[in-house]
Amino acid sequence: MNFFNQNRQYSTNKMALFPVIMLLLIPFMSLASEDKHKGEMVTMSDNMAMVSGISTVAVSAGQLNILATLFGDVTTDPASLSHIRARFDGVISDVTVNLGDKVKRGDPLATVESNESLKRYKVTSPFTGTIIARHANAGELSNGQILFSIASYDDVWAQLKIFPKQRAAIKSGQKVWLSNTDFTQESSISHIVPSSEGKPYTLAFVKLSNTDGNWPVGALLKARVSTETINTPLLIPKIAIQKYEGRTVVFVKKDNEYHPRTINFGRSDDINIEVLAGLEAAEIIVSQNSYLIKADLEKSGAGHVH
Repeated sequence: MNFFNQNRQYSTNKMALFPVIMLLLIPFMSLASEDKHKGEMVTMSDNMAMVSGISTVAVSAGQLNILATLFGDVTTDPASLSHIRARFDGVISDVTVNLGDKVKRGDPLATVESNESLKRYKVTSPFTGTIIARHANAGELSNGQILFSIASYDDVWAQLKIFPKQRAAIKSGQKVWLSNTDFTQESSISHIVPSSEGKPYTLAFVKLSNTDGNWPVGALLKARVSTETINTPLLIPKIAIQKYEGRTVVFVKKDNEYHPRTINFGRSDDINIEVLAGLEAAEIIVSQNSYLIKADLEKSGAGHVH
C-alpha cells in the first residue's frame, strides 16, 4: 500500500471522529460548568448578617404599581376664593380689616352708607379665611367695585401638566402621590381639563388638604400617578438583583449559606420586579445589601466562610 495514501486515509478518519468526540465531551463540559456554579457560596452566621445589615425576604406573589411622573404647581381652591362687593352703592364709612388679617364667617369687614336709603350696613365675610386683597378705604365710593378678596387655604389644588404622550395613560380617579421638597401626600385625580391658554398639554387637578400649610399656593411639585396595577405570581425587590460573572443573579439563603441564582425577569415598577424563571415561591433571598455577598464571592473565589 502506498504510504501517502495511508497517511491521507488516517487524517480523513481523524477528522471524521472529531465531531463525535466533541458530542461525547459536551455533557462533561456542562457538568463542569454546573459544578463550578454549585460551588459558589458564602457562609455567614445570622449574627454576622445582622451586623452587616443583610436582610432577607421570601419570594411571593404581588402587585406591580406602574407609575407616571407629572409636574405642576399649587393653586387656590376656586370654592375657597371670594371677591366681595357691597350690596348697594354708597360711601364707605369704615374699614375694620387689613391685608393678611384672618377672619371668620360673618365678621364685619367694612361699613357702607347706601346712596338710596342713607342707611348704613355691614359688609361681612362669607367664610373663614384670610384677606388677600383690599381695595376699600373710608370715604371712597363702593360703586360695584371689589372691596376685598378672601381666600381659605385649608384645601388647595395641584394642577399637573399632562403632555400628549402621557394623555392616554392618565385618567380621573387614579391614585397620585404628590411631593415637594420634604413632604408627600396621597390623593387622587379629580378631573382633567384642557389648558385654558391653548398650551400643548391638558391639566389634571388634584385636591389637597392643607390645614397644616404644607402646600403654599404657587409651590412647584412632583406627582407620581398610578396608571396600572399588574398581579404577578413571583415578585422580588429590585435592589436584590446583582450582576455577577456576567449573570443576573439574586442570592438565595439556605441555612447559613448564600448561593447566587441566575434569574430571568420581566416587568417592573419603581420598587419590585417580576421573576419569570430561576426562583420559586417561598424561597428566601437577600433583599438588603446583597452587594456584600457578591463582593465576598468575588474576593474569595468559590466560597467563603464567616
